[in-house]
Amino acid sequence: MKYRATLDQIRSFDPPAALNTSSSGNQRPLNLALNENSFGCSPHVIAAVTQAVPDLFRYPPTFCGPLRQRLAQIHSIEADQLLFGNGIFEILSLISQVFIAEGDEVVIPSPSFGWYGISAKALGAKVIEVPLHDHAINLDAVASAITPQTTLVWLCNPHNPMGSIVRSSALDRFLERVPDSVAVVLDEAYAEFADDPDFPDSQQLLARFSNLIVLKTFSKAYGLAGLRIGYAISSKTTISQLHKVKTPPNVNHLAQVAALAALADETFLQHSIQGIRQGASDYYAFCREQGINYIPTHANFIMIDIEIDGDEAAAEFLKNGIIIRSGREIGMPTWMRITIGNEIENHKVFGILRSIVERSRTNLKVSNIK
Repeated sequence: MKYRATLDQIRSFDPPAALNTSSSGNQRPLNLALNENSFGCSPHVIAAVTQAVPDLFRYPPTFCGPLRQRLAQIHSIEADQLLFGNGIFEILSLISQVFIAEGDEVVIPSPSFGWYGISAKALGAKVIEVPLHDHAINLDAVASAITPQTTLVWLCNPHNPMGSIVRSSALDRFLERVPDSVAVVLDEAYAEFADDPDFPDSQQLLARFSNLIVLKTFSKAYGLAGLRIGYAISSKTTISQLHKVKTPPNVNHLAQVAALAALADETFLQHSIQGIRQGASDYYAFCREQGINYIPTHANFIMIDIEIDGDEAAAEFLKNGIIIRSGREIGMPTWMRITIGNEIENHKVFGILRSIVERSRTNLKVSNIK
């Protein structure tokens, strides 16, 4: 109930003016391609950041001390099992620097988050791509792709861009098969949105597998993408190795303050998560109504198949002031990935989708008659 007013405001304001106009008055597209959180961030974050502004002349804590202590309590781990980064992007690069030498092999499910492969290739690694199976990571195939030359395996769970997950028992069996010499990175950027009782408990896995590195971020569920802060959890040895290549300090003062404030507002976090899950349910209902194929999602985005060229659909969306992601770049030419937004944003997408689908089906009927 605490955030009821926020939801009412979202439902009442005019979409074109509120969503597509910059502070200078110029029209700008609504970006539903980056999986940002349309519910924003906690009001406590805004208050904390405002209060911290007078200290901008000071350097931030090099090791994110207060935030480190709080997350160690939350995850029931020791503080020196944590490393913070300027978003997960920086941490991915740090991991690659530590675990990859030229000529090493890196195993990545394909398609997947692009920076895994980019950071590996930049260091001269050979990237072994393992195709997905039924839009999900095939852990057996990933395990079979590991060779004596493999030093690193990248997994995202929930998967980006599909939104699927690997479940607890399958991940456990996989980790049992991976040699201790191979680091396994489990990117859980979207884990807060996962709604499955069999979603893996990475904290328990960390206690059993010293070669596991778990990544988390404040960009998605907490709505802090603009401040760039994420973190890694692993063994003390691994975290110590990563600290050796980290720039000190690397996470700015406001990001640290904001993350600490975000953790203190569980009510807003649940408001955000439930809003995204309701949005996913609305997408499912719309797709079933329209006869559109989709992949059930455990993240804050959804993959749908509109059976026309994804690039053309993306262009049509852009004409209507919305940016979405075409699936053509990942070998799914009639699919698109759309960030699940708030109620107004979702229904605006539905209106455009309905028009595209109806026009496509009408053209198909005319073509068949001819």
